Amino acid sequence: MNEIVQRSMVDGGQMKCADISAEEFAKYKLNRGDLLFNRTNSIEHVGKTGLFDLDGEYCFASYLVRVVPDTSKVLPEFLVLMMNSAAFQAEAKGKASKSINQANINATVMRNIKVPVPPLAEQKRLVAKVQALEQKIAEAQAVIAAAPARKQAILQRYL
Repeated sequence: MNEIVQRSMVDGGQMKCADISAEEFAKYKLNRGDLLFNRTNSIEHVGKTGLFDLDGEYCFASYLVRVVPDTSKVLPEFLVLMMNSAAFQAEAKGKASKSINQANINATVMRNIKVPVPPLAEQKRLVAKVQALEQKIAEAQAVIAAAPARKQAILQRYL
């Protein structure tokens, strides 16, 4: 689950390698634009979804469900936003079966959660708007993170 960061898959060097056959690898191989939905974990992590867009050859583990979007109808970047939305997450968590320290939602139940899909042009517009807002947030966070150093520099200069 640490490999899904801000709705994207990242390889921070902690991913596990498995010795599997070529046939198994072909079955579970990830392609750019695939989404990975966490179906089994603690309830707060069930439903977490990431967009796969990494270089290299990767496959996915059994606790994840691969979603291959029909890009003639839905942009992967839009679908990952929708699957991480509060409404989708609430429904996924509500439909998950829960046991001690573990929850699970199977692929069939997950597939039956409805996602509104506007025309592709509207999806592109919404994705661009979210990306622009996230860029502004990142810039603001950088200013905030640098504030203590700026404060210290001012104090040293004038005191």
